[in-house]
Amino acid sequence: MQSQPKKIALFGSLFPERSAEAERRFCAVCSVISQYRAQIYLPEAFFDSLSRQSQDLLRPISILFDVLPPVDIAFSIGGDGTFLRTAAAIGASNIPILGVNTGHLGFLADVSYKGMEETLGEILRGDYRTESRSLLEIVTEESSTPFGYEICALNEVAVLKQETASMLSIHACVNGEYLNTYQADGLVVATPTGSTAYALSIGGSILMPTSSSLIIAAIAPHSLTSRPLVVDDDSRISLKMESRSRNFLVSMDGKAQVFSDRTAIEIRKADYSIQVVKRLGTTFFDTLRDKLMWGADVRS
Repeated sequence: MQSQPKKIALFGSLFPERSAEAERRFCAVCSVISQYRAQIYLPEAFFDSLSRQSQDLLRPISILFDVLPPVDIAFSIGGDGTFLRTAAAIGASNIPILGVNTGHLGFLADVSYKGMEETLGEILRGDYRTESRSLLEIVTEESSTPFGYEICALNEVAVLKQETASMLSIHACVNGEYLNTYQADGLVVATPTGSTAYALSIGGSILMPTSSSLIIAAIAPHSLTSRPLVVDDDSRISLKMESRSRNFLVSMDGKAQVFSDRTAIEIRKADYSIQVVKRLGTTFFDTLRDKLMWGADVRS
């Protein structure tokens, strides 16, 4: 049981092909919150992207912000991509995040829109729990902020080739000890939260999201013996790349930067975590059965 949230920051995303439906669902969430007399805070940039009709509806019940104010909880309304952007905006503020799924699969945004009103009622009464989720950061010899700004990954860090034909040679060490040289299209280092994202699509294990582990998995490796590896989350993973194009790409939850192959990077757990809001009585296994349809007969 938590204290009842009175100040709620809302984050969302709009795409042209479904903006009208996305707006309708976003406004529906706002309407439920307003019934509980909680104060709604909206990012100015997102508010400006809404239609005039939605702006007229939301303006009387919300406060706009450019810099995130101190709030009790943040709602991410969209899919997992929206949740990742919300986590980046929250940063180290320790504000818990609830994901309301108006997208597709949704492991992070796992509250379905269909049951939204009941779930929001529970959250706004303080009937919820939180889970602490670890993040990843990278450093180089030249900089502790190689992207030019502070950035951490909730799902994964991916090292990717730049050209279409040639593979990368990725020399990997864990805590200073040589691990392997991967000949592959790339390498993913994933958190337990990210084990159901990119890492899952390349054959990585599914981890309990609160476990103290990381996954190292090659992308299309040029070896049948290359298999995903699980290591302790206090490990420091050092990577040195060789590439015919003399560069490679680093993606952190979809935010990408090109580096010279003379640049060695170190991936490690960040010194802060993200708090994820969960309904009481629901578990990660419930989510797996629902999202992956375990136990369902999908035969036509």
